Amino acid sequence: GNCAPAVCAVCLGTHGHKFIKCVAERLWNNKFLASSTCSGKSLLVRNSYKTLCVDWQRSCGCSSRHHDEHHVCSGCLATSHGAQSCARAQKTSPTHTLQSSGMGASTS
Repeated sequence: GNCAPAVCAVCLGTHGHKFIKCVAERLWNNKFLASSTCSGKSLLVRNSYKTLCVDWQRSCGCSSRHHDEHHVCSGCLATSHGAQSCARAQKTSPTHTLQSSGMGASTS
């Protein structure tokens, strides 16, 4: 299957940026504070600096059982799922893109 992330592990938005470059302090819809942050190439719980498993955040998950303590959702800190399955994640449509709200469509 396709394990490419549909949403950013930090802001849970479908912006198409790399999570290691995301500096958002709030989630994509501005409703929640971001639960995670990046330092170097590591994904960390914000304000505790506990490392999170990056593979766990992908849709195909992580099969390792040697670091379950790192299997925490980067969006809401639940242990039952990763970022791609988080209820706070921006929803994506597999068949068509959302209507443009006029942002980013300029060709000036």
